[in-house]
Amino acid sequence: MFLIGKVLSALAKASTLIGTICVVLMMLHVTADVIGRYFFNAPLAGTIVVVANYYMIVLVFISIGVAEEKKAHISVEFVTDLMPRKVQSGFSVFSNILTVAVITVLMIAGYTEAVKKTNIGATLVEGSQMIEVWQSYWAIPVGAALMVLIAAYRIVVTVTGQRNGLNETDLNAKLIND
Repeated sequence: MFLIGKVLSALAKASTLIGTICVVLMMLHVTADVIGRYFFNAPLAGTIVVVANYYMIVLVFISIGVAEEKKAHISVEFVTDLMPRKVQSGFSVFSNILTVAVITVLMIAGYTEAVKKTNIGATLVEGSQMIEVWQSYWAIPVGAALMVLIAAYRIVVTVTGQRNGLNETDLNAKLIND
């Protein structure tokens, strides 16, 4: 079981790298567009489409698995923290089951839509350019799948009581929260 957690953490780390690359590329792309627009009167064609349909989509959906691994989603725990450890574990399992169910629906819907968009070769028009955007639709089922795998793994680990192998907390986040 521990090895599975390490593999899931490695996948989350890879998705963090992809998200980081998207942020850097987005920053460089928008900066080049602004410089081109205001200094040379020659903006980069398609910047809005690329930012909205590639960088943002990939960044958000690839990162949801990372947020699940780090337990970084919004939660209110002031009542459950006062309960016994077994009750807390029960709530944790219940919330993870709910997460798996809801995100599986998102994953299936995202996969269905990605297949449709791929088959038609979805494009968007900005100015006089047609920009293919079907590729970005695949970030939704991929990111959702990672989140489902991590949440399902966490259910199994919680129920069996085994070590999980996930990198749940970041040292920097711990220092910030203290």
